[in-house]
Amino acid sequence: EFVSMATHQLRSPLTAIKGYSSMILENSFGPVEEKARGAVDIIFQSSQKLVKVIEDFLNITRIELGTMKYDQSEVDFKALVESVAKELRINVEKKGLQFSFEADTAGEYKLIGDSGKLAQVVGNLIDNAIKYTPEGWIKVGLSREGGKIRLVISDSGVGMQAEVIPKLFQKFIRADDAGKVNITGTGLGLYVVKQIVEAHQGQVWAESDGVGKGSRFIVELEEKK
Repeated sequence: EFVSMATHQLRSPLTAIKGYSSMILENSFGPVEEKARGAVDIIFQSSQKLVKVIEDFLNITRIELGTMKYDQSEVDFKALVESVAKELRINVEKKGLQFSFEADTAGEYKLIGDSGKLAQVVGNLIDNAIKYTPEGWIKVGLSREGGKIRLVISDSGVGMQAEVIPKLFQKFIRADDAGKVNITGTGLGLYVVKQIVEAHQGQVWAESDGVGKGSRFIVELEEKK
């Protein structure tokens, strides 16, 4: 209850910080010198990271208290993934990584679910790949088989040891070397992903060929009958 109350209180001022810094970067209040622009950009990026942490904490409290709500409707999952990927592409390119999105063209990718929560799943997984891929590439792939829609997000990043993989989707768990690459992770993102996917009667799991050999995160969801 305390975490829920605290995170709700943090949201309002953080929204203002993010909103006004974004407006300054867009020159809404007049031209900004390049030196100042760099500082404001750091404020904006930091506030975005904090928004994500707060969202993770809010979701955890909703899950733990059993108050997480899902709005069920028809979702075009391909369009959803494309939209999220487009939003995050700038972060990928900023890091100098190659990015690609591929989907089998046969048939539609329709399912029943909560589009906002599913967008969060896709966003968390792509964001995770960005954080743990110092160089190389990130690939997002969609396919359909046997009544299932499969999303695969693969990268050329730091990879994982086999013994770490079963623990990844637990609360506050991170890969042993994760802190060397991403010091800001909470270990909550993948837990939230798992809870949302399973609430949609789906499955999520991770694969890696070893440390330094990249990772693959796979989500399987039921296609609309």
